[in-house]
Amino acid sequence: MNPKHFLILFAFVTVQATAKNIYVATDGNDNNSGTINSPYATLNKAQSVVTPGDTVYFRGGTYQISESQIMENYGIYARVFKMDKSGTPTQRICYFGYPDERAVFDLSGVKPAGKRVYVFFVSGSYLHFKNFEVVGTQVTILNHTQSECFHHEGGNNCIYENLAMHDGMAVGFYITKGANNLVLNCDAYNNWDNVSEDKKGGNTDGFGGHLNSTGDTGNIFRGCRAWYNSDDGYDLINNKAPVIIENCWAFRNGYSTTGELLANGAGFKSGGYAMRANPNVPNPVPRNVIRFCLAVDNKNQGFYANHHLGGLDFYHNTGYRNPANFNMLNRKNASDPVPSDVPGYEHNIKNNVSYSPRTAESHIVNVNMNESVMSNNSFTLSLALTDADFRSVDMSELTRPRRPDGSLPDIDLMKPAANSQLIDRGADLGFPFDDAAPDLGYSEYRAWYNSDDGVVNGKNGSVAR
Repeated sequence: MNPKHFLILFAFVTVQATAKNIYVATDGNDNNSGTINSPYATLNKAQSVVTPGDTVYFRGGTYQISESQIMENYGIYARVFKMDKSGTPTQRICYFGYPDERAVFDLSGVKPAGKRVYVFFVSGSYLHFKNFEVVGTQVTILNHTQSECFHHEGGNNCIYENLAMHDGMAVGFYITKGANNLVLNCDAYNNWDNVSEDKKGGNTDGFGGHLNSTGDTGNIFRGCRAWYNSDDGYDLINNKAPVIIENCWAFRNGYSTTGELLANGAGFKSGGYAMRANPNVPNPVPRNVIRFCLAVDNKNQGFYANHHLGGLDFYHNTGYRNPANFNMLNRKNASDPVPSDVPGYEHNIKNNVSYSPRTAESHIVNVNMNESVMSNNSFTLSLALTDADFRSVDMSELTRPRRPDGSLPDIDLMKPAANSQLIDRGADLGFPFDDAAPDLGYSEYRAWYNSDDGVVNGKNGSVAR
């Protein structure tokens, strides 16, 4: 054998031999060995022994988390699970729900006084979280605050896949630092902070992208759903690096499950740096990208520029039954002593669909058509759409169960009917499409990116490992 080939083979065998599976179960014991037949009881124990290449499997069932399991109290933050160990480009550390089972971490008993609760505080790189749920996350502080199910701060090249964060008081997923992270096929729903401030849950978004450095690039939300969160579905305020949100859905945000009017309730709050004097604005101002997304029946705008200080890209999105389906409001500039808004400028708005906004004719509002690039949208083509242009207008389809691989359910809502005016009316923006030209709206989605684990295939964006 060629000595070089022998060394490669030896290295591969060594990696395979050192990687191990570690098991955690509701009936486990931390004095066990961590094997499938002798599982640990807590993630705390598994985290203490995990190394690059290892996979921690959570067996199905509900894990009632106690305050004694908080790994770190850091100032006002209770970091319940501190995920600071890193994998490598060739040996990720994986934290997976066991195949065909569903693990649920119940945080309803974790109520540390005076602390913001971060359930999973992630600062490690090359980690993969998949197939489990976080429920019941609490808020105990009465003034301005927030808790978070996943707080990502510093790690690069991580994957969050097929996770559900629901029925608590916390933001589902929140990132402030790190590059090239993928949030894939995750759900955040029924989250409402009814404890702090005015009890309307003004900080409780489904997903938040708030990168604090211009170098924190390459972060993507793909195939996610956000609904019945008391604030926004997706929020990119104070973001200093471009974020992509694609093939994601936002619906009924800003409402409680019983119909109470709560906080802001935008579907996709796509930028902005607040309306204060001298905001901390990055140079350059990032162009966040929202594409192939669906915003339905949110309390406030469907797609919202949120006083941004530059242009944003909106491609192939569909808004339905929001007060305004597209609101492109921008701030005039950052240096004004008295902050003021102007119609949106420098936006790229192409191949989008607006149907039946709750405020008459509010398909798109607050946009400067001379200072933005707008083409091939249902509202710029002046299409007189009716229900007959869509396969379905049934909003109940949005909460159908995900497919077995975690990808979005196959629904008909707002997809063009056979003879729809939306078919083949789009501009070629460089994305794959069927037939003679792209259809308008969200349903023409195809995955065309590679992840660092393999090709991301098909309409639903599942990772091919």
